[in-house]
Amino acid sequence: MTRVACGTDRRGAFGRRAGGIGAGLLAAVLCSAPAVADSGGFGDADAVRLSLSGVAESPLPGEEVVYRATVVNGAGLEVEKGLLAQHVPEPLTVQEVGEGGIVEEGVANWRVDLPEEGEGVYTVRVRVAEDAEAGERVVSTACLLLDRDAEPAACASDTLLVGDPTVLSRVGDLVDRDGMVRAVGVGVLMLLVWLLWRQWGASRRS
Repeated sequence: MTRVACGTDRRGAFGRRAGGIGAGLLAAVLCSAPAVADSGGFGDADAVRLSLSGVAESPLPGEEVVYRATVVNGAGLEVEKGLLAQHVPEPLTVQEVGEGGIVEEGVANWRVDLPEEGEGVYTVRVRVAEDAEAGERVVSTACLLLDRDAEPAACASDTLLVGDPTVLSRVGDLVDRDGMVRAVGVGVLMLLVWLLWRQWGASRRS
């Protein structure tokens, strides 16, 4: 699983409504900070940090995945009325948003209130479309906004690779054939034991 993150140390407050969050989130993806692969966080030790994680294995079409966004408040101030927004692109569809969040136009939103040195975990359960192409890479990005008029305080992404059901089918066929061979072997062994028992019983009677 590939994770990249970018952001700045910002402090402030965000209103209750997430007006225009879709456009703001897309702009945040293009933030100027360099991407860092497999990074769980970024910025200085006193920054508000954000990480996003999905699953280690590639899900198949029709399967579900739970994303977990973790916000760690190291800013030395309380976070009040912050907004965490995670874009869920096709071929993923949101099934459930935890922690009192809502979903609007493919974007899951949560209000973030954290004390100093506090930590919050926010989850969204998604489903891979049945017609998703095997090998397709799907990037979901989350951004934390602390100030309506400022850039996102932090952003993080997670890349999901859609699995190939035909590969598992071939593996299953191999396992089934191997199981059949073992079953046949056991059957032959039992037949030999039965024949030996018949022969031993006949020799005793004679």
